[in-house]
Amino acid sequence: MKFFILRIIKYFMLPLGIIYRFLFSKGDEVIILMYHRVNDKVMKELSVKEKDFLWQMAYLKKKGYSVLTMDQVFKKINSNKIKGRHIVISFDDGYEDFTSKAFPILKQYGFPSILYLVPGYIEGDRDYWWDKDLGKSDLLSWKQILRLKDSQLVEFGSHTLHHLDLNRLEKDQIISEIENSKNIIEEKLNRRVRHFSYPRGIYNKEAEKIIYKKYDTGVLIFNGIPITPIMNIRYRARLKRIPIQRSDGKVLFLARIKGWLVLEELFRRIIKI
Repeated sequence: MKFFILRIIKYFMLPLGIIYRFLFSKGDEVIILMYHRVNDKVMKELSVKEKDFLWQMAYLKKKGYSVLTMDQVFKKINSNKIKGRHIVISFDDGYEDFTSKAFPILKQYGFPSILYLVPGYIEGDRDYWWDKDLGKSDLLSWKQILRLKDSQLVEFGSHTLHHLDLNRLEKDQIISEIENSKNIIEEKLNRRVRHFSYPRGIYNKEAEKIIYKKYDTGVLIFNGIPITPIMNIRYRARLKRIPIQRSDGKVLFLARIKGWLVLEELFRRIIKI
């Protein structure tokens, strides 16, 4: 019932969004999709149904969307060569169901993706605070992550060391969360980590300065900067992502990638969620 109500609310937002998009179409852009889990059993907004994820990826393939890596996005931003409409598929937090549910579908369509890891939780005995009601939520092991690396279809980024809100930390703590996460992932994978995801899409200027210096890109959520030809490269540490949620299903997935849910984005910016 909860997901049905959320879906109906979003439907009511669509007419204004369609009009807005018609009047102010951005045209060329890169859209970064934000996922967390693909798992039918987890009844949360951050967990997309497997059949919905399969349909969403099939739609992108059928419509001929160009699915990019974040390395490719950075090059486009750096050279100001953003032509056409492109997609990035990103996953936060490093849940085990990425490799068991999401990755086989991505591999089926030959789609690259980026996985933002929280190394302080990998192979530990702690669960994320929002999963306490679920009991144990399995995360990827380093062995599984290395197998994904070998596939050549997955990039890896940093999601801080312990998934802490950066705006609540002192400067030395911010540095530790951002830099130590990067260092651990690079050591484990023997690969440079160039991209960063802010936990819960929360940032402050101190964190942005560090990320701009240490990484090629940093991604937020609705509070980020859209990637278009007129975007200034100095905003590369504050890029916008679009969350894909369980209540979205099919129609609302289309609405998200077409930019029809601007009213929801405005509402979330106002209340800061």
